[in-house]
Amino acid sequence: MRHIRAILLLLILTMSNLLFAGSYFSNDAISLKVLPVTYTGLPDDYLYPSYLSDPLAVNSQIAIREYSIDEVHPRSDGTETHYDVTIGTRYNFIRFSPDGAPDLGLEMDWGMALTTFMDARVTDLLGIDGIYYFAVAVKPVEWASFRFTRHHICSHAGDQLDPNGDGNAYVDFDLNPQINEGTFVRDDYVVSAMVEPLYFLEPLAPELARTLRVYGDFSSYIPGSDLLGWRNLTPSKYAYIWYQYGAEIEFPFAGGVLGSLFAAGQVSHWQESAYAPNYSLQAGFILPKGKPGQRMKLAFSYYDGQSLMNNFRYRRARFMGITFTIDK
Repeated sequence: MRHIRAILLLLILTMSNLLFAGSYFSNDAISLKVLPVTYTGLPDDYLYPSYLSDPLAVNSQIAIREYSIDEVHPRSDGTETHYDVTIGTRYNFIRFSPDGAPDLGLEMDWGMALTTFMDARVTDLLGIDGIYYFAVAVKPVEWASFRFTRHHICSHAGDQLDPNGDGNAYVDFDLNPQINEGTFVRDDYVVSAMVEPLYFLEPLAPELARTLRVYGDFSSYIPGSDLLGWRNLTPSKYAYIWYQYGAEIEFPFAGGVLGSLFAAGQVSHWQESAYAPNYSLQAGFILPKGKPGQRMKLAFSYYDGQSLMNNFRYRRARFMGITFTIDK
């Protein structure tokens, strides 16, 4: 039996040597000898970039938010201050690219984020949301990327909504069914596209060609089961659709070596809330670049729409704040 295992291992190593040119223990692209394609394991960057103003994006961030409207946990005047922290990241598994074009091709990535919403007065928990996804991205040309995603959201209310167990004079809904329950769960599929419409200016004005990005996402819930298990849509059993679109402008200094100024806006519509628009705006400074595929930004943010606490997306929120974000 040991000899059979050794022979199998030898065959695997031999086939690898025949198929691949170079070291397959490196993060560098490996040429496939039998095809005009290169393979990269665990690439540093991403074919489909993160959005700059998506409040439900997978990233890590710290945000101070001053609410002028908070219909979930308001003070007596209807306002609230949040101290919200998100811990999240993306991981890129594999990429197949045309020979000589490592920034194009097809890749798979996975991401997960955990967001805590806290009352800034006592920094206690108002809610906690989890998001994860598995995605396949395709970038056929320099100016366009596409992605297909299996996406999940689940939401839990926190104990600070009713810290003493005696209700809240400023909350107009029953807290009992909310506390410590995941009352919002959504599993869906998302089709995404991002385009750089000024790319045609590359020969004439390369400093402007990559400054503008526009994108859109369309999500649909499909009842039933699949290879990833039973999919949920709770409590909005028949709210199958959400979609969003946005635009980003980024002006780099010295090619991004000294950082960039940016402004970004996004509008989303969820069937749960009758497709009422949710507006998200951010503007600020992207810090000088470090590792490929990573980005740090400090931004002023504005939001007006359904609550970002997914348990309460039927409740309105409006805030301004300062956000520090680490994207991958």
